[in-house]
Amino acid sequence: MQVNGERFTHAFRVTSDEATMGVLDNWKIRDSLAVPVTVDGDGIDQFSVGETKASIDKASFFMEGRSFLFYPGAYNFTPVVPNEYVDATPVPVSVLDEVHTRNSDGSSDVTFKATYNDKLEAAALEAAQALVESCGTYPGNQGDDCSSLIQGQSVTAISIKEKPTSLDSYSFDPTSFSGSVTYTVTTEGTLFAGTRDVGLTVKVDARFDDDGVLKVTADGKPDFKVSFAY
Repeated sequence: MQVNGERFTHAFRVTSDEATMGVLDNWKIRDSLAVPVTVDGDGIDQFSVGETKASIDKASFFMEGRSFLFYPGAYNFTPVVPNEYVDATPVPVSVLDEVHTRNSDGSSDVTFKATYNDKLEAAALEAAQALVESCGTYPGNQGDDCSSLIQGQSVTAISIKEKPTSLDSYSFDPTSFSGSVTYTVTTEGTLFAGTRDVGLTVKVDARFDDDGVLKVTADGKPDFKVSFAY
């Protein structure tokens, strides 16, 4: 047999079975052509081959993903992205007689990896600015999500001097963002009463479900944890 120009052979075992009417020989062919292919995903929980979709396991360093049986041939394994903030690349797979061998490190034959596009960063910036603005007015600055540096009964006035127009992310975690914000705060009745600038960092972290898939809210926006850091 040949797949994508690569030739291979497959050995079948033939065993005798009970004869029909005691005179007609019957035989069983064993060792099916179907080959197991293991599939998992990092941020992807479904894939399709043609019109057929299937769920897959979360990628792991210690164990293989779900196993699916395929006959020899050339297939295009297409990840099903969970929302508009995720991209992923299809994987061409040639199933031969022994495409699947159990690796010593437990890795799967096919692992889909989610990448996060500019829409996620834009949504993170929107979420960051919403918190910055809600904490930049009085008495909005007394909210539970606002920094303690701009809270308190001594604060009599607050305004936004500078808010983030873009966010930074980390190469090792492209779903975690941060930006700088400066408030102008006026206090009374304290040792250091007066007006001063308070610089803070607003952090935006995407949330994920138990399968490692990016969570979204009921209106389809990313589910972020937004907070302040010093």
